[in-house]
Amino acid sequence: MKSIHQITLVILTLLFAHTTCAQTRQDPRIAQFLSQKAALKTSAAHNLLQTLFPEYNLKQMQHICLIVGDWTAADQQDKRFKYLYQQRFYLAAKVDTLKDSPETIAEKISKMWNIYQQTGYTSCNASTFDVRDGNLLKYAVADKFEDFLQDAIKWKLDLNKIDSSDGMTLLDYIDDNLLRAKGSAFESTYKKYHDMFRKAGAKYKKEL
Repeated sequence: MKSIHQITLVILTLLFAHTTCAQTRQDPRIAQFLSQKAALKTSAAHNLLQTLFPEYNLKQMQHICLIVGDWTAADQQDKRFKYLYQQRFYLAAKVDTLKDSPETIAEKISKMWNIYQQTGYTSCNASTFDVRDGNLLKYAVADKFEDFLQDAIKWKLDLNKIDSSDGMTLLDYIDDNLLRAKGSAFESTYKKYHDMFRKAGAKYKKEL
């Protein structure tokens, strides 16, 4: 009995240590933001993000679902970008297009996205989107916005977020649509999405 008790204590200690490590991985500023978010309008919330995360320019990400969903064109005066979302991601991550290499750009945008994704503002809703509060990448898949999807891979955005509303990762969602599109004109499109995201490291929920 004594040995069983000792084993139990060891297991509980390991579980506590694992939980503590997992909690420390989240930036404490996220918890601070989320505790105040409900009382703030979107603009004020993004002003708070700007204050909490001065290393980024997260105010540039405001309305990103709408910007991506509308395929909004970039400012015509800025010839570096085709779409407005590209400008916003670069500005939010404080990319220096004159100095930063493609690898550095991807690293900056990926780190910025990992923070911003935790705010809840990358959850999208639209009449053309069949997931309530679904993440932006799923929204782009539903909208067949391949340019954005290619950028998401290039920038190393999180491909394995599970939405609470449908319990699926991006790859689960693509395969679900692929199954429903069997025999239709969209079957090849979803198969293409499956292959390109699988190659980029996307996983099924059961694999996480």
